[in-house]
Amino acid sequence: MDLALVKRWRRLLWSQVEGPLVLEAGVGTGLNIPHYRADCRVTALDKGAHFLARARSRALGKPAQQVEFVQGDVQDLPFPGSTFDTAVAAFLFCSVERPERGLQELHRVLKPGGQLLLLEHCRSRGVLGRLMDLLAGPFYRLSGDFIATDTGALVRRAGFASVTSRNLLLDVVKIIRAVKE
Repeated sequence: MDLALVKRWRRLLWSQVEGPLVLEAGVGTGLNIPHYRADCRVTALDKGAHFLARARSRALGKPAQQVEFVQGDVQDLPFPGSTFDTAVAAFLFCSVERPERGLQELHRVLKPGGQLLLLEHCRSRGVLGRLMDLLAGPFYRLSGDFIATDTGALVRRAGFASVTSRNLLLDVVKIIRAVKE
C-alpha cells in the first residue's frame, strides 16, 4: 500500500483519540508515535521486546511522561479494569491468535464510556470477500496475517456497543469505533 495513504489513515485514526489515558495495543515499531497527541498519556504495549526497542527510539522527541512502554500481550493485558479512556490498535487483529479474547481484554481495561479505535483490514463482502476467503489460508501461511476476519462482528461479540465503521479502501480497510457502556 502507498505509505502516504497509510500515514493519512493513521493520522485520521489518532485524530479521534480522547484522553487523557490511552492504550495503544500492538505498538510494533512505533509507526503511530508521530500522531500521539500532547494532551494524552499513552501506554504503548507490544509482545515483542525488539519491537518495543524500535518504538522507544521513535519516541525520543516525546516528553518522558507522555509515553510508557509495556511488554505484554493484548490477549492477557497487565492492567486493572476500567483504566483507559481510549484503546487504539492499527493492523493488529489480523495477527492475534485469539482476536476475540484480545478485544474482550480491551473492553475490560476501558472505562465505562471509553472508546475502542481500530484501523484494520477486514473481510470484504460479495465476490471480493469470497476471494479473500480462498486466499486466507495460503496468505496466513506466508505472512502470519489472517486477511478474512470480520473484525466488526468480533468487536460486537466482545461486548462493545455502538460499533460503527468508516471504509477507507473499499470495504477492506476501515476504521472501527466502538464504545464500552
